[in-house]
Amino acid sequence: MNQRLQMSRSEPQAPPSCQPSAPLFVVSLWRAGSSLLYALLNKHPEVALMYEADFVLLRPVFLKGGSADWAERWEFLNSSLSRHSLSANDIPEARDFRSAFAASHQAYAARKGATIWGDKSPHYYDQLTFLAETFPGARFIIVWRDLFQTTSSIVRAAAGSNYFSKAGMPLRAIVGYPALKQECDSLLARGVPVCQLNYEDLVSDPAIAMKAVCRFLEIPYSDALATIDGADRSATHSGEHHRLLRGNAIVAQSRPDALAPSLRQKIARYHSWYRHLYAEAWPPYPKTAPPAQFPSLLQRLGDRVAYHLLRRWDALNELIFSLAPLSLLARYRQRKAKLQASIAIASTHSK
Repeated sequence: MNQRLQMSRSEPQAPPSCQPSAPLFVVSLWRAGSSLLYALLNKHPEVALMYEADFVLLRPVFLKGGSADWAERWEFLNSSLSRHSLSANDIPEARDFRSAFAASHQAYAARKGATIWGDKSPHYYDQLTFLAETFPGARFIIVWRDLFQTTSSIVRAAAGSNYFSKAGMPLRAIVGYPALKQECDSLLARGVPVCQLNYEDLVSDPAIAMKAVCRFLEIPYSDALATIDGADRSATHSGEHHRLLRGNAIVAQSRPDALAPSLRQKIARYHSWYRHLYAEAWPPYPKTAPPAQFPSLLQRLGDRVAYHLLRRWDALNELIFSLAPLSLLARYRQRKAKLQASIAIASTHSK
């Protein structure tokens, strides 16, 4: 295989006949390294994953036989079509969730002539079993990262992101961490193909990590996959929190610690608790951490109740985005944008 990988072709093509019938999912918690893996893996000519298309969030659209406007809703949700240079006309008609997911993601892969299609998203972290049941034969790559660093990155990203600044994001990470582990273990117990990768290993030696990924996917490895230089990141979201992703080098050193002492201590307690539950075998990083008392039963119960309330709120928002009239959603988004702009102006004038 040549040292440089052939990049995607610009002309739309029919899906390759050897394109598998089941997708590949790359999943992690937020700010845990799956975006870096996506950028590296999509350099391969046989791989064309969508970036946080999050189509599963629109599943309620198909509860009653589907909707003719699902593509329009998808674009309104997160600009997935335009971010991936697709239009509704590029996607064959589909009226059920599974068919619509496959048709849209395969259409994106067909533009590149790739055989491996799917999505990379942290929003799937507690949906793995559902995805495996919906797509028999699906494969999963799960990226783990030190929970201290993951949560610190979320806190840093909150300074310039409305998404990461919303209430409860650190708690979603702390309690969602074992939720992803449970989903991963469920897949393994079912015999679903799973490749687990540590972010720390990926940034410290990208070549070794990407060779393991290529073996899992049964595709040839090239040294070009070990560098982010030349990767197509056009579908990624804008924002300062993706500054390193848009760079030309993989940064291995730790970022500034953004954790308040109380939050750091809370993570330390949960890290000790998770290590206890999994007989010191998980989480894999950090290799060593200061000993900390376990979180109390009352704290664990309170955090789990708060976490489940947050997830129910997320589910309600997904339901609204799926079923509410698009005209009403557009007006709401416009008013929200105006309010945020007014707050920003007021904040600037007050300084």
